[in-house]
Amino acid sequence: MGRTRAFGNIKYRPSKANPKRIVASFTTPEQAFEQWPALPERQSKSFPANAKDDAITWLSSQRKLIDAGVWKPTAVVKHDEKAARLTLGEYFPEWLEHRTFKGRPLKAGTRYRLRKDGENHILPYFGNTRLIDITQHDIDAWLATLPSDQEAMRANSLKVLKAVLRTASQPGEHGQSPLIPQYPCTRSLPRPRRRNETIPATPEQVKAIHDAMPRRYAMAVYLAVFGDGLRIGEVCALQRRDIELAACTMHIRRGRVTADSTKLVDTPKTESSIRDERIPSQLVPLIRSFLDNDVGQGDDAWLFPAKTDASRPVHPNTLRGDYENARMKAGRPDLRFHDLRHTGLTWLAEDGATVRELMDAAGHSDVETAMRYQHSVSERRVVLAERLGVRLLPDDTVEIVGERIRQLDARIAELEGLRGVERAKLERLKAVRG
Repeated sequence: MGRTRAFGNIKYRPSKANPKRIVASFTTPEQAFEQWPALPERQSKSFPANAKDDAITWLSSQRKLIDAGVWKPTAVVKHDEKAARLTLGEYFPEWLEHRTFKGRPLKAGTRYRLRKDGENHILPYFGNTRLIDITQHDIDAWLATLPSDQEAMRANSLKVLKAVLRTASQPGEHGQSPLIPQYPCTRSLPRPRRRNETIPATPEQVKAIHDAMPRRYAMAVYLAVFGDGLRIGEVCALQRRDIELAACTMHIRRGRVTADSTKLVDTPKTESSIRDERIPSQLVPLIRSFLDNDVGQGDDAWLFPAKTDASRPVHPNTLRGDYENARMKAGRPDLRFHDLRHTGLTWLAEDGATVRELMDAAGHSDVETAMRYQHSVSERRVVLAERLGVRLLPDDTVEIVGERIRQLDARIAELEGLRGVERAKLERLKAVRG
């Protein structure tokens, strides 16, 4: 047994006859549980077996702190000591490692961009600065060192710095005190202005770009226009299973990964990016021919495989390189692949799509309202998709007229089946009445 003291205990471990260490402990102050509810009932600290005087001194110091009303748990003291000397350069890797988006780990590409913004623009200036020392004045001085003509870079870098400091100003995941007493950022930069507005392509220009692409990847241009916002990574990750010609539907379920060597594809960037897109009937014959002649037969076959390995989806940079050559030949060197999205949405707007129809249908609190709205949007999107198809692809070709006839035949067969069911039901009702 250890000797009982006026304040705390000192015990030898594993035993007094064979001591390896000394453990000094005392009962956790009752008032401490109000601020730190998860504290153990006793606080303890180990000392070498020959350091009894140090153990007594420690107990005495802890009692004085309690009597003065300033006692803190050892873990909190260490946390505060760390916060007092922690630099932004030391904190940034830890922040990035634990950074999440809506509770989910960051995509590899997002993590890569955050790291590059930090390494290239933030850490060279603030790397050796303690977190607690950073003020709005320091942030203004840092911004003054960044090129004034690179508005997007300045805005993105400031956004990252503000995210780091905001996290540092909040309690830790397990209730630890904030690393800095308050969030220091009080001003923001104006939103970057686009130097040049995107000029949407004409149908003739889109066709010219399509025709100038390598045959293997030409369909990517049309799919990007009709995909209502398809990113290049989503185009690269399309598989045969994602195309349902009978339903005129394209399923967007994944995106090509470029910043993570452990996988080729991942879920799209956001939850709302998982969606189904309407394929105009005018495009169906071209896609059917493309699937028959250029795509592998398995459901998991990539629509656009890598040039040297069909088991891998094409890299966005490869597709982008072919596209850049094609846009030059088509006389639109300014039109980025991403601008095909802008082109498609502009055409939809010109054909009468409302703002709501151009936005993602989301945010309804009433389920029934959302379902009714989803139904109306579904019907409307069929009309809009058909109008989009008419713009780019005329409906008087042999292939397109033949495709419409096949669709009408399928619909007639479906209606014939329904009529047969209703006739049988009618006969049963007549028999019962008879």
